[in-house]
Amino acid sequence: MNRQSYSFIHERDASPKLLLSEPSGYTAEILLFGAQVVSWKNERRQELLFVSSRAAWNVSKAIRGGVPICFPQFSNLGTLEQHGFARNRLWSVDKSPSPLPSPSTSTSTSTSTSTSTSTSTSGSTPSTIDLVLKSTEDDLKTWPHRFELRIRISLSAGKITWIPRVRNTDSRPFTFTFALRNYMPVSDISEVRVEGLETLDYFDHLLQGERCTEQADAITFDGEVDRAYLSTPSKIAVIDHERKVTYELRKEAMCDAVVWNPWDKKAKALPDLGDSDYKKMVCVDSAVIETPIALKPGEEWKSRQDLIYVSSSYFSGTLDPSKVLGYMGMK
Repeated sequence: MNRQSYSFIHERDASPKLLLSEPSGYTAEILLFGAQVVSWKNERRQELLFVSSRAAWNVSKAIRGGVPICFPQFSNLGTLEQHGFARNRLWSVDKSPSPLPSPSTSTSTSTSTSTSTSTSTSGSTPSTIDLVLKSTEDDLKTWPHRFELRIRISLSAGKITWIPRVRNTDSRPFTFTFALRNYMPVSDISEVRVEGLETLDYFDHLLQGERCTEQADAITFDGEVDRAYLSTPSKIAVIDHERKVTYELRKEAMCDAVVWNPWDKKAKALPDLGDSDYKKMVCVDSAVIETPIALKPGEEWKSRQDLIYVSSSYFSGTLDPSKVLGYMGMK
């Protein structure tokens, strides 16, 4: 059984943070504002998430970086503020969380090619925090649907997990889109490969959302990329050859994946991103975009994302994805 094990961090003129830690030395920091993970460090205190050099910590909006939660709308694909309002609301700690529903009792519409339940990368019990956001009267003015959005964040050695749940507490059905936007740090974006999305269809937002098919054996970067890949597998690898590091993204009930890097021109146009920050980051998101989730009154949707950090000690010029995706027997 997971245990809630966290402490509060209070910093002047900044949103309250929660600190998760686990026995091997990994830590995570989560803002109550937006339930956004803004730091994930290994036992050597190396930061495993990207945060913009121009991040504004003392304003009431989501930080550029970490892992923001996009609900009930992804990007500008609707009438709400970009990426929805959940990332710009103050959440609460759920001190008496309800049990997670079993797959047979929760509503899930994933079309991923496979589904897996990951286990902890260490023998210890993960440290967890449960957070909750409920609709307010102000929210109902812009999105007239009552809901409860809960998220469990769990930390273990080499892995951080998100389990989001959305419950329809209204008397009418509603639909929504959702994403966990993962900002990953890289040594040099030109040395990065994203594997697992080859041959898939995607919407290219640089071509007004035109539907295309991936022709390359891996996604590499030599300019701006803004794509939503459709019906993606449950495992995606982000390989940083220079750092000899791989991030393995595992997901359930989020069948789409977004890959984004703004490159130089767009980076300069974003006020909360440093001009050269694009060289040191890439976003690979778990998402539900093409087919929105539909919930009837009383129904609940549950999903999961595991982000696993793999230091590639066996690096030898090329990285064998089968070794990465089968790391520590997680097949």
